[in-house]
Amino acid sequence: MAEAHNLRRRRLRFLRRRRQRKVDAAMTVVEHLSELRTRLIVSLGAFAAISVAAFFFYEPLLELLTRPLCSLPRARLGPQGCRLVFTQPLEAFFFRLKMTALAGVAVSSPVWLYEVYAFVLPALTPKEKRYASPFLACSIALFAAGTAVAYLTLSRGLGFLIGLGGEGLVPLLAAEAYLNFVGLMLLGFGVTFELPLLLIFLGLAGAVSVDSLRRQRKAAFVGIFVIAAVVTPSQDPYTMSVLALPLYGLYEVTIVVLARLLRRRTAS
Repeated sequence: MAEAHNLRRRRLRFLRRRRQRKVDAAMTVVEHLSELRTRLIVSLGAFAAISVAAFFFYEPLLELLTRPLCSLPRARLGPQGCRLVFTQPLEAFFFRLKMTALAGVAVSSPVWLYEVYAFVLPALTPKEKRYASPFLACSIALFAAGTAVAYLTLSRGLGFLIGLGGEGLVPLLAAEAYLNFVGLMLLGFGVTFELPLLLIFLGLAGAVSVDSLRRQRKAAFVGIFVIAAVVTPSQDPYTMSVLALPLYGLYEVTIVVLARLLRRRTAS
C-alpha cells in the first residue's frame, strides 16, 4: 500500500511538472519580454509616485532623519545644533531629491519585490513554489528588522562618534554627508540581516549542513564581527557590536529552523 501510494504521488508530481513545462514553453521570448516590461513599468510607477509624494512631505521626512541627531545632548552638538548645513547653492536641492528618492525606494520595495516574485514564480517547480512565498515574506521582515535596529541605535552611535573628537573639535555636519551616513547604516543593517535566509537556502540546496553550522559556531562568531566591520560605515566598536550580536542570534535561530525544514522535507 505504501509503495502504491508513493508511486501515485510521484506520477502526480511528474504530470504537474509536464503541465508546467508546457505552459512555460507556450510563452514566447516576446511574451516574456512584454511581461518583464509591464512589471518594470509598475515598479517604476510605484517608485515615482511615492517619490513625488515624499517630495511634498519633505519636512516630516527631514525631522525623522535628524531625530537621532537631535536627541543628543546640546553640549555634544556644534553651534548649529542638530540642523544640517550646506555650502553650495544647489546642494540643498540635490539633498531634497536624494532623500525623497531614498524614501521612494524604501516605501515602494514591497511593490517591486512582489513584481520580481511574480515574474520568477512560473519558472519554479511546485516544491520551490512552496518555499517562495515564505522566503519573500521573511526577506521583507528581516530587512525591516535590520533597518529598525539601525535607526533605533543610531543616536548612541552618533554620540559615540562625535564624542571621540573631544572638546577640541566642534561638529559641523554637512547635509549630504549625514544623509549618506544614515542611508548606508540603514541599508547595511537591512541587507546583512538577510544572511540567515542565505544560509537556509544553502542548507536546503545541500551546500551546507546543520552539523557543519553547529561545528563552525566560533568561526561564525568571528566572521560575523568581520562582516559587521566591513558593512558599518563608521567601523566603531559600538556600531559593530549592535550589528554583530543580533546577527549571531539569528545564526543560532537559522540552525534550529533549517533542522526543522530538513526533517519535514525528509518526512514528506
